[in-house]
Amino acid sequence: MRMIEPSSVNQILRNKPSKPSEEQLQNELHFHLAEKMLMKLYEQELISQEEFNQISKLNRQKFNPLLGPLMCDKP
Repeated sequence: MRMIEPSSVNQILRNKPSKPSEEQLQNELHFHLAEKMLMKLYEQELISQEEFNQISKLNRQKFNPLLGPLMCDKP
């Protein structure tokens, strides 16, 4: 188990992440709606996996979602 110094804990607590802005929340919503529609196209076999990956990558670039770095290129 890794121990954390008490001073480190205090510093972590003081550096609370800021709340997302209204624009960031809108981008997050638009990204998830776009991805949901994209997934439906893929599930109905109207687009290939390669097309899905390319469009998903463009969605992450355009909307810059908060969880974008965690998203992968595969459905």
